[in-house]
Amino acid sequence: MADRKIQKLLEGLQSDLERELRATLQYMYQSSVLLGVGALSISPHLRQEAGEELKHVAFLSDQIVALGSTPKLTAPKFGEARDLKQMLENDLDLEREAILEYRERVKQAEAAGEVGLKIRLEELIAEETEHMRALEKVLRGWQ
Repeated sequence: MADRKIQKLLEGLQSDLERELRATLQYMYQSSVLLGVGALSISPHLRQEAGEELKHVAFLSDQIVALGSTPKLTAPKFGEARDLKQMLENDLDLEREAILEYRERVKQAEAAGEVGLKIRLEELIAEETEHMRALEKVLRGWQ
C-alpha cells in the first residue's frame, strides 16, 4: 500500500518538476525578449522569478531522488509570447496551476507519511501564491 502511495507521489513530483522547468524557461525567455519600457522594470523581475523556479526544480529533483527514483529533466514547451500582457497572463496561468497541483501533492505526501515533504510543499504553495497575487495585481491595473 505504501509503495503505491509513494509511486503516485513520485509521478506527481515528476509532473511538478516538468512544470517548474517550463516556468523557469518561460521566465528566462521573457526576460530576454522583452523590449521597450517594460524591459527596464520587468525584465529583472522575470529573471529573478526564473531563479526562484530553478530553486524549485532543484528541490523537486532532490525529493524524487530521496524517494528512490530519478528525475527526468527534459526541456518542455513553454509560452513564447512577445506581448507583455500575454506574457504575464501566461505566467499567471502557470502559478495557478502550480498551486492546484501542489495542493494535491500535499495530500499525497501526507498519505505516504512524508510529513517533512508535506511541509516543504506547503511552503511552495505560499511562494507560488505570492507570485500569483503579484501577477494578479499587475494585470488588474492593466489599461
